[in-house]
Amino acid sequence: MSDTNVILTTRTYAGLILFDLRSNLRIVKNMTNSVTPEFAKGAYKVGDEIKVRRPYRFVGGEGIDWDPEPLVDQVTPVTISKTPHVHFMWDSIEKTLSLREAMRLYSKPASNQIGGRINSYGATWISDNALNSTGTPGTIPADEVAYLTAGDILAEIGLPEDEMTTTVINRRMSSKFISGTKGLFNPTELVAGQWKRGVIESDQLTTSIVRDEMINLHTNGTYSGTPLVNGANQSAENGNNGTMTLNTDGWTSGAVTLNVGDRFTLGSSTSATVGGVNSVHPITRLSTGRQQVFRVVNQISDTTGTINMVIAPAITPSGQYQNVDSSPADNAIITVIGTTGLQFKQGIMMNEDAFAFVSVPIHEPEAGMGAKVEQFKDPQTGVTLSHIGYYDGNTAQEKHKFQSLIGFGNCYPEMACVIQSQ
Repeated sequence: MSDTNVILTTRTYAGLILFDLRSNLRIVKNMTNSVTPEFAKGAYKVGDEIKVRRPYRFVGGEGIDWDPEPLVDQVTPVTISKTPHVHFMWDSIEKTLSLREAMRLYSKPASNQIGGRINSYGATWISDNALNSTGTPGTIPADEVAYLTAGDILAEIGLPEDEMTTTVINRRMSSKFISGTKGLFNPTELVAGQWKRGVIESDQLTTSIVRDEMINLHTNGTYSGTPLVNGANQSAENGNNGTMTLNTDGWTSGAVTLNVGDRFTLGSSTSATVGGVNSVHPITRLSTGRQQVFRVVNQISDTTGTINMVIAPAITPSGQYQNVDSSPADNAIITVIGTTGLQFKQGIMMNEDAFAFVSVPIHEPEAGMGAKVEQFKDPQTGVTLSHIGYYDGNTAQEKHKFQSLIGFGNCYPEMACVIQSQ
């Protein structure tokens, strides 16, 4: 890039920030932004929501007789709720300087701050909403097994073999992988690259590996007792797209707090691991032989030992959106993944269409209010950066706000798997 002088106008500054964001958004750029056109109006306010329709799913059948299926509408709610920003007084910025200096002093710090927040929000959304889990919370995967298992899980529940996935991990997970696989047979150039750079190579294990320190930090709730399903045949429609209330008991009275994103499995009434609720392949409807992982949707604080918790996915043992082989038995054993109160990092393997990332223009002040609003959009990342500039008569200062209005939604959360770590 040439180092010519530039006049650092708001348009130039916004363009430099968006340019830097292309390399910073290592997490959310692997989420689909194809639903953005659904946001048809010009500008939005914090808290606005739309519902994006999803493709239908059919059961199908055999024979030539007329056998119609009802069309069950599925929608993905996307709420625009986050506003990562950088605010400053323009008087403090030199108007004419070299492009290299402008990027180093101003646009890169702003991009790092905005991009870091967007990635952090995205990582939390992905980890809280992914419908699969592998690995052990509190333990960094020591070799390739957890990553291969994550790929196995996604394939078993319907991800086509030719569909790409992205795996996001941090430096600690990368280093543990290199150490744990150094004795295995590997392509010479791959081993050499990892040894020289000290980080995992990007393309291996049939996934594209990305490193980012903004992977999610999750804290398990505090719990004790022997939690059980309270009542047989609990189920609901909509499968992986839905939520439901699961009635449970057996928790220690007055000692339970469950956090959003806590995960658990459902065994049988006699075994935590055998004869419980398993996932199914979406075409064959046959059991994968793996227990379906469920997550807590709403924060729970309990004083009775009996909890009616909202969970995802919905337990749907039949119909168009079947996702499990059976509903849980009464007194089925609930096994929370990870120990009580444990705090741990979470990597992720996901297909691009698992989650939606949306960035839209922010609502503009009414005309005559003394503010100037400009909207800048980067077609590569899908990020819209809004600039609001105004003169503060109280302080006699020119103030500028660069901010992005963003939101996230679930498209196919079953196409994502959390990789538990430390």
